Amino acid sequence: MDKLKQVSSVYDKVAEFYANAFSEPSEHIDDFLDLIPNGAKVIDIGCGVGVDVGYMVSKGFKVIGTDFSEGMLNLARQKFSHVDFRKQDIRSLNFSDNSFDGALASMSLIHIPKKDILELLKSLYQILKKDGVIYIGLQGGRSEEVFVDESFNSSEKIFINVFSFDEIKSLHIKTGFSIVKKYERKPRERGEFNYTKLYIIAKKNKLSS
Repeated sequence: MDKLKQVSSVYDKVAEFYANAFSEPSEHIDDFLDLIPNGAKVIDIGCGVGVDVGYMVSKGFKVIGTDFSEGMLNLARQKFSHVDFRKQDIRSLNFSDNSFDGALASMSLIHIPKKDILELLKSLYQILKKDGVIYIGLQGGRSEEVFVDESFNSSEKIFINVFSFDEIKSLHIKTGFSIVKKYERKPRERGEFNYTKLYIIAKKNKLSS
């Protein structure tokens, strides 16, 4: 089975647990929003139950949320019925070039195999407008791909792509992004995977390298 399909099937089963455990917007999201115009258009890639989408909409941004888990999307639509949520594989986003001022991917790229990340970042570069900004939340540490116990259902295994900072920095450079902010912290909350939390905010360069 494709790894993302396996991940989405697990999230379908634990969506309610995630909705209860993670009700606050992603860390450093305001630093990301400060870098894009007020009322700008943002895409949330791997939006889960819609917490970040709801927060950004409350701040006046125009947001589209995408996810591959129908269970997660059902909860998102129930809570934020006025928002445009779409079921999409983030490796094949169906949006025109220069569509968004910002793209947020909070702990969603961690479920995409390394072989697909470069092309995914290239597609994000294309759908962002000039000077567009990207926010990426990752599981950080020694670069590896692993299956770990799902935090809310230990009988399920879930695929995780762990990134080193040098690895994600190199991918940003290759796809035409310049990192402007970086944050790290150790895991501390119930339900978090046992890896460093790595947050990257980057801007689209004028010309892709």
